[in-house]
Amino acid sequence: MYVGRFVCVGKTNGRLWAGYRVSSRSFPNRYAVKPNDSTVAIMPKDMKDLEKSPYISYDCIKVAPGAAVVSNGSHTDIICEKIAMGYPARDAMALTLLAMDYEKDSLNTPRIAAVITKDAADLGIVTRDCINVSTLPVVEKECFMVATYEKTVFSRLTVEATSAQDIAKKMYDLTFEKPVCAAGVYQVDGGFEVGIYNGP
Repeated sequence: MYVGRFVCVGKTNGRLWAGYRVSSRSFPNRYAVKPNDSTVAIMPKDMKDLEKSPYISYDCIKVAPGAAVVSNGSHTDIICEKIAMGYPARDAMALTLLAMDYEKDSLNTPRIAAVITKDAADLGIVTRDCINVSTLPVVEKECFMVATYEKTVFSRLTVEATSAQDIAKKMYDLTFEKPVCAAGVYQVDGGFEVGIYNGP
């Protein structure tokens, strides 16, 4: 099954985590990079691809004060800014998704996002037809996911992950079609760590 980009939130060993994967038919020549210890960006291997679509390069993970944001577009940065301004995580996500709306590309691609804090996990999506932002009851060894296609309703998976790098690899290895690259963020003492995986 091809689901496009997706985000997940889960819990392992009492620690919350979030994962992201790029799956792509149109722009598979991309990779994840860590420009610093609190950010993961998705970049095209050929910068000329940006002339074909403005949506293919963005920060997919960014650590905000007391929270980590994961998304499939430039709304990562806006959600972070609102959290830094003092907005609760769920409100920051809801306001940003509502304001930015779905991507105005040929497929009307939804914007998806997740935010994890010390003790809560929020997941959100805005499509051409609806918006859904929820705080989810994540339990041990379970995660919730939402994707840009096919799985646009929150669904459960069983995933265990013990580090940001482990999350990234587990996201990449999920059996959905056309994996390109993946990233993860994991709750650690005093904050969050980020990791990437660009395939074997």
